[in-house]
Amino acid sequence: MVHVLDTHQLGRRGIIAATVIEAGEGVAVFDTGPESTYENVAGALRKLGYGPNDVRDVFLSHIHLDHAGAAWRFAELGATIHVHPRGAPHLLDPRKLVESATRIFGDDMQRLWGRIQAIAPENLRILEDQEIVHLGHLEVRAIATPGHASHHHVYHWEDKLFGGDVAGVQLGDGPPIPPFVPPELDVEAWLSSIQKMKDLDAKQLYLPHFGPARGPVGPYFDELEERVRRWADWFRDRLCEGDREEALRADFAAYEASDLQTGGATFDQVADYEAADPSSMAVTAATRYWRKAQAEAVTSVPSPRGTS
Repeated sequence: MVHVLDTHQLGRRGIIAATVIEAGEGVAVFDTGPESTYENVAGALRKLGYGPNDVRDVFLSHIHLDHAGAAWRFAELGATIHVHPRGAPHLLDPRKLVESATRIFGDDMQRLWGRIQAIAPENLRILEDQEIVHLGHLEVRAIATPGHASHHHVYHWEDKLFGGDVAGVQLGDGPPIPPFVPPELDVEAWLSSIQKMKDLDAKQLYLPHFGPARGPVGPYFDELEERVRRWADWFRDRLCEGDREEALRADFAAYEASDLQTGGATFDQVADYEAADPSSMAVTAATRYWRKAQAEAVTSVPSPRGTS
């Protein structure tokens, strides 16, 4: 049985989910949400007949604070936290993670994400690509899927897939979009990860943002792939035209909003997408990607325009 628990971050519904499966004598959680919503998740678990102490395993897609921020709370209660090798050091010693996030979120850190504390080594299990964890009769396979972040796993069991952020964001009636965030956006790796997920032929896809994907999984990934390519090309072309990052923020916000509404999102749902995946993050991520990882593609840049 799979349950999608709404973390109600900042009092908003349908933005960040914690996904739970009943396995053996307890439950497993896929992405905990931020620590600021831990009590909301604990309350939702109790409504299912469980408590935080019944969480035996936590599977993290990656260590961004909206996905892994509450992991240490479950670790303190005895849960095993499963994570990609690149993410593990930052859970053992989160100082660099907190410093990096603080540069982005500043004074909003506590309000958004809550407290961050280290996880004890005995509660941490590093999973390599294709490693299997046995939960009762279930076999949960970790699959390395970079693109959104280099330290990203998706998790596959039976005909189900927990996709993390590399599998996209889909809210309400809207389409799947790729959450481009700094500093590790890698378009080529993302496209390769989408193909890996397609090849699994899963029948059900669960998303941290938010819940079960609508419709058949194959066409969902086709649409996500198209948007990864198109959005990346949009940024490349604008950078080649000489636009600076500051000038791209308003233009990309409008471009994304139009894309979302064309894809079926309502006006209110566009605001939800912005809350779950701020468009400004995509500007910073894509600018960094093209200028550092793909500099040759934007070398023939005229004098910058659109300065503020």
